Amino acid sequence: MIRLTSIVTGELTPAQQAAAVTLVLPFEERVRQRLATVVADGPQRGSAVAMLLDAPRGSVLRDGTVLAGPGGVLAIVRAAAQPVTRVTAPDALTLLRAVYHLANRHVPAQLALDAVLIERDPVLERMLSALGAQVAHVEAPFDPESGAYGGGHRHDDECGADPGATIGEQLSIAAHRTRADRG
Repeated sequence: MIRLTSIVTGELTPAQQAAAVTLVLPFEERVRQRLATVVADGPQRGSAVAMLLDAPRGSVLRDGTVLAGPGGVLAIVRAAAQPVTRVTAPDALTLLRAVYHLANRHVPAQLALDAVLIERDPVLERMLSALGAQVAHVEAPFDPESGAYGGGHRHDDECGADPGATIGEQLSIAAHRTRADRG
């Protein structure tokens, strides 16, 4: 079993791209830190290979993320097509109101100028319809916004101040810590 433990930053060379395997994963698997999977087209093309994803804590694997393992093994993550809800509206204000209500509920959402994709949820779909939006069930890759905190925002004590964070982000982290300490 090949263990993928680090995220590669920067561009791959053409040779690295050609040698890399592709991991096609739905969103629910791209937010897990540990995942065992089998890649049908392993490093020796045409061979199945077992892979263990052991990502750094708090990682969200975006479409196009490159993972590395021992011996130079590389895997490129691709967002799998999955059942999602496509939200549209007759006008920009209605779509904006729908996005506001989704954001207020911390719903992961993939944004476009004319539509929003969310994971299927009948309760949210009824709410969105009541707001005047249209909902349709589709199969599509789902790669929601990462949010203001990059890989994901945590409300626990492990959410340390990132030296690269803006002053606003650092203040928000401090405020969440204060609330958690009181809570």
